[in-house]
Amino acid sequence: MESITLFRVIRTGMTNFYRNFWLSATATLIMVVTLAILTLTLVSFNITRVAIQNIQERVDISVYFKTQVSERQILDIQGELQKLPEIAAVKYVSAADALASFKEKHSDNQLIQDSLGQLTDNPLPPTLQVKAKNLNDYPKIAEELSKVEYSAFIDKVNFQDNRSVIERLSRILSAVKRLGISMAAVFCFIAILVIFNTIRLTIFNRREEVEIMKLVGATNWYIRWPFIIESIMYALAASIITILFTIPIFNYLLPRLNTYLGTNLTNDTWGFNLWIIFAIQLVTALILGIISSTIAIRRYLRI
Repeated sequence: MESITLFRVIRTGMTNFYRNFWLSATATLIMVVTLAILTLTLVSFNITRVAIQNIQERVDISVYFKTQVSERQILDIQGELQKLPEIAAVKYVSAADALASFKEKHSDNQLIQDSLGQLTDNPLPPTLQVKAKNLNDYPKIAEELSKVEYSAFIDKVNFQDNRSVIERLSRILSAVKRLGISMAAVFCFIAILVIFNTIRLTIFNRREEVEIMKLVGATNWYIRWPFIIESIMYALAASIITILFTIPIFNYLLPRLNTYLGTNLTNDTWGFNLWIIFAIQLVTALILGIISSTIAIRRYLRI
């Protein structure tokens, strides 16, 4: 008996969805836009994060030492730097290794090779390549390296050369976060408002039917749940429509992003996994729909 009642409740909610077609279409469209913006925010944030990670792996602070500084002194400074919580790694590159790497990098340039062959001394100093855990940590590391106790050993720190790149990347990541969250919040509010008004109009259109149901002894949940089912229909429809648009866009963009960023992103990568995206879209849509319908029911459905 309860299964029959549940079936009737679901059928009534679906009937409401199709009966008010244009209202349902409007509510679904607004929710599609909201989910699309949410998806765009997630994907943009992950693209920015991956891009910054790739660039961050190439960005470091190179600490150039004076020629008279011994390897033992450099290694002692390396040990001190590794104790800093902001530092992810410190790599020592001797003058000989730096020269060998430079020769290999310019192996196809005969002029450079001939010029190096005429040198009697190694022109390249020993260095420490310092990588930070986060982009925002580089200024603090550069400040640490500028202390007086290091001035007798360090000839130059190239932080200023990379500073503009580091600061620009940090600003981009912050801007993406703020813009995405702001837009998602605005459209979530709009979606709640539209669904709220849609359910309110449905309640108004069915007020006589609700009165009859009350007279014949229908329970409160039997009267209320069709409206919640209706909002769930908006969520399902919007999630399916959004993911159907998302799939071809992802399939088109991912190969081009991999080429541009030099990454190996796939549909199994977090932030690009379509099943995870669909789950996020569906859960978000369900939450928005249920919140909207619950508020509308409590305010306008008198039972």
